[in-house]
Amino acid sequence: MQIERIEFTPHLEVYNPGDVLNVAVRFADGFVGQCEAGLVRRNGPPAPDFRRNVLARSSDRLYEGQVQVREDLIGSCILVVQLTPVRGEARMLPAGDQIIEVRPLRP
Repeated sequence: MQIERIEFTPHLEVYNPGDVLNVAVRFADGFVGQCEAGLVRRNGPPAPDFRRNVLARSSDRLYEGQVQVREDLIGSCILVVQLTPVRGEARMLPAGDQIIEVRPLRP
């Protein structure tokens, strides 16, 4: 279960609560299992029960889906992927070194 690359769009300097990130996880070899992605605060380890969205399996090498930017994530965040193979234990991985800045909406 080696990740080749993780892509997300759109690429913005600042995100607002309510924005949606389109996420694609590409594997070097085939992966069969559950792939989840979510945003967590950059400082400190992610909580084991952080909010994740299940990504759909497009092929053995590609999982795609969406992650919502929520209001409780204001500040610096990173994208984290949790992989759970069919016969194995869940593994949490940071999705690259891209920092996602979330700013509150102001009227």
